[in-house]
Amino acid sequence: MQLPWQFDGFPGRVLWVDMTKKEVQPRDIPHEWLMESMGGKGLATRLLIEWDTTDYSEATSLQHPVTKNVDTARHPSSPLLFITGPYQASKVGSSGRAVVVTRSPLTDLYIDTYIGGNIGHVLREAGWDGLFITGASDSLMRLEILDGSAVLHDAAELKGLTTWDVEKKLDHLGECLSIGPAGENGVRIASPLTAGRRAAGRGGTGAAFGFKGLKAVTVKSTSKENIRFASEASLNSAVKVQRQEMGLRRRSGDPFYSFGTSRGPIYASENGRMPTANYSSTNAMIPEFSQLKVRGGTTTVDVRTELNAHELSGEHWHESLPDAKQSACCAPCPIACEAADRPTVDGIKLRKRPVHLDRVDRPEYETLAMLGSNLGLTSSLDVMDGNDACNRLGIDTISAGAALSIVCELVEHNWLPEDWSDHFHAPFDFGRYKKGDVVPWQFGIPELPPLALAMLAHSQPGEGDLFSVLAAGAVAFSSYVEETTGHPATRLTAHCKGLDLPAWDPRGKRGNAMAYMTANVGASHMRAGYKEPTGLPNESALDLMGELIESQNSIVIRDSMILCAFAKGATPDSVMLDAWNAITGDSATWNDLMQRASNQWNLARTWNVEHWDRIGVIPRDADLLSWRLRNEPIPAGIATGMVSFVDEDDEKACLKEYYLLRGWSSNGVP
Repeated sequence: MQLPWQFDGFPGRVLWVDMTKKEVQPRDIPHEWLMESMGGKGLATRLLIEWDTTDYSEATSLQHPVTKNVDTARHPSSPLLFITGPYQASKVGSSGRAVVVTRSPLTDLYIDTYIGGNIGHVLREAGWDGLFITGASDSLMRLEILDGSAVLHDAAELKGLTTWDVEKKLDHLGECLSIGPAGENGVRIASPLTAGRRAAGRGGTGAAFGFKGLKAVTVKSTSKENIRFASEASLNSAVKVQRQEMGLRRRSGDPFYSFGTSRGPIYASENGRMPTANYSSTNAMIPEFSQLKVRGGTTTVDVRTELNAHELSGEHWHESLPDAKQSACCAPCPIACEAADRPTVDGIKLRKRPVHLDRVDRPEYETLAMLGSNLGLTSSLDVMDGNDACNRLGIDTISAGAALSIVCELVEHNWLPEDWSDHFHAPFDFGRYKKGDVVPWQFGIPELPPLALAMLAHSQPGEGDLFSVLAAGAVAFSSYVEETTGHPATRLTAHCKGLDLPAWDPRGKRGNAMAYMTANVGASHMRAGYKEPTGLPNESALDLMGELIESQNSIVIRDSMILCAFAKGATPDSVMLDAWNAITGDSATWNDLMQRASNQWNLARTWNVEHWDRIGVIPRDADLLSWRLRNEPIPAGIATGMVSFVDEDDEKACLKEYYLLRGWSSNGVP
């Protein structure tokens, strides 16, 4: 059954999924909401607030299994949204995207996190702007969508399967989004995946699917005839300009078009921004931990081990795997930022991009840093194993690196609880280790990530053993250790609002700290950016606050349409605007869209503020970075001696200026 689009640029409906009642039904979206929100992130935020199903009287009484804080995200009434934007199902390049928006199981705050592949296109072609999921099933279910029809099926046969196995099992049903064992077990750093390696990575949204008992969503569309654009000709003109710019960049030798983000280790380490050994350093040099400020050190910190940033990079990966080729995953995408090896399997040389195969995918920069240098590893080839484990098990590579690395540093300081070991036993044969062998919690062990992540994915958050506590994420883990032992374990974390820091340390760039502090999701590198290099944070970022807000609003537009972040440079504001007007029939100016984006930013902030009010937290205090980022100087490299601000007064001044420019109160309330 084909469902016609009700408006130019929008199907005009979501699929309302009640997991408790095991019922699905269409629900129309008012046209003015679609236009005012711009779709994607903006639409999801509007629906999250307008249709919020949360029973706060019950939800706020839930206790987190580790920290004992409020655990609202776990309540069945907490909504979970999977939404597309107006660029999906169009020819706009690099628009194979969709967004997951919910209350983060990791932070209990607003989270928007993006996923690639083709599922966003196909869901829109099938006649849906997205999914609004509420309630929780008493048994594991899967959602099957075929054009305008949708049915919930029992998914007992999928229980415990990896995302790769689910995709293979459900391949005949079209595009597939699924969670692995980590999501089923409510691991707070779990992610849903599609296409073998595309994840909605941040904030533990895989656990949100697990809380609801939704193992997988499949989508198939049999026709594109129902798609409506206001002006195909105008849209084609905008797309032509975008493609020409992308082609020019490729022909000019832009390294991104050859290496994607995997070239990052070289740049980030040179500029003092690549997390190394649990964020204790930023330039691929592991420090002498006993000399760090967290241990009372006040002078020079010696370098214990120097890693090789080139060996961690995409360049080294390609040098080592000469048969590897660029490949595209998110159609239509002229960039093709992926790469995969083409090995010989069973005597047959693979020609196409392999899927669901170990040690073939080139990791992204965030993964190379968080599962590489942050764990003391120095080879991009070794990082492939941890990357594969995260993809199969359904775990965020950023938060996975943060979780494993904090255990390693705690062992360095001898700060683990007395009844916990400084090692674990290998759950299966891998590398140098046989099943049952002792695996030490140490930096620099290539086998540690895949072995430890397997243990983590099959644990449920709770008190007791190390992996159960770690399943709640690095921040909750550190709080538990600190309360149990008295050691200042929370000072070893790097986060904002409970979201683990990405692989760009703010102690190496002026203004970066404020971008993390003011993002509604917490420490995300994808919510702001500056046009020019800003230097080190030994000078105030006060003059950058206007540009920061402008950047944040602009990115809301990008994430509402939804365009891949890596395509924004080749897609000027004018092209984005022309595409929007051509698709929807709007006659907006860029300033009009920026105002709508500002409204979205304030809506999400208000949603967070209301949560903080319920639990007695001052928003200004919630915006602060963790101790290490504010107080622990970088021990080596170009950013030696740097923290995130000039001093505490500078931090206060920047926050005050930002709040003032946003029109918020002095406590950060819109």
